[in-house]
This record gives sequence, structure tokens and C-alpha cells, in this order.
Amino acid sequence: MRPVASMHALGVGARCHHSHMSLRFFNGLSGTLSIELTEPTENVAANLSSQRATATAAITGVSFALNVFEEGNFRDLTVEEFDLVVLEMPVFNLRGVGDSVEHRAPNGQWFTVSDLAAAVTATERSTRHQSEWFGGVDVHHIFFEGIYEEADALWRISWGS
Repeated sequence: MRPVASMHALGVGARCHHSHMSLRFFNGLSGTLSIELTEPTENVAANLSSQRATATAAITGVSFALNVFEEGNFRDLTVEEFDLVVLEMPVFNLRGVGDSVEHRAPNGQWFTVSDLAAAVTATERSTRHQSEWFGGVDVHHIFFEGIYEEADALWRISWGS
């Protein structure tokens, strides 16, 4: 069995024994969702840098990149960090800005950082088109702020702008 993410080994604190606590590492990562559209985005207003999708733009691709922010800089995750077990459950439902999507652990037991990142990507790829922001699909709320358990075993992705 793979070890649960050891916060001590990561310099954050003592080893976590509760499966939800191991999410602290995952939720502490910096992540950005990239959304490709059939049409270019537009400025929300002349004096703002915020972008919006046009009403007719459709999503052609979604990707999600994670980084570690430490000592004032971003760096890529190591292979070991991608392999950390961060959620010990065989299946869970994840919701972003649309319907929830069921995800099954690839090994039938737990999700690693890599597995959870793939679940976030798959959820957004399947449901981001259900969002709306200033008349088009939401391309503004793309900065990862963690996943959190809600009622009835539903987990929600928190996105910031």
C-alpha cells in the first residue's frame, strides 16, 4: 500500500492519519485551468483586464496544470509528489461549476495527486460548458483553490479569479 501524504516529509507538519487531512497538500497547490474556445475572448469592460467568452463560443479543450509555490517561486511537482496518496476512497462525486461527475480510483482504493488532478480536469471538461459568466462560458474563474467535501458525499472544486 502507498503511504498517505506525509506532511512531515514535505516540511509542513506531522504525518496526517485522517484521509481528508492528506488533502491539505493537494489543496495547497497552485493550479490553473486552461479553457480553449472556438472564438477569442473579449474584455468584460474597457478599463478591466478580465476576459469573457462570447455567447457563441464553444469549448474545444480543457487542461489543468498544478505547481508548488515555495520560497516566492513556482516549481513543477516532483514524481514523488504526483504519486502522493491524498484521498483514500474508491469513488467520489466531484462538482465544479456544473453537474457532479463520478470518479473511481484507478486502483480501486485511493487517489494520488495525479489521479485527483485528472479528476478535476475530467469534471471541468464534462461540465464547464454549463457555466455562464457575462453571457458566455465562465473562462474567468480558473484559479484552483482546493476541493472540499459538502453534504451527501459530494465534493466541490473551488475556483477563484
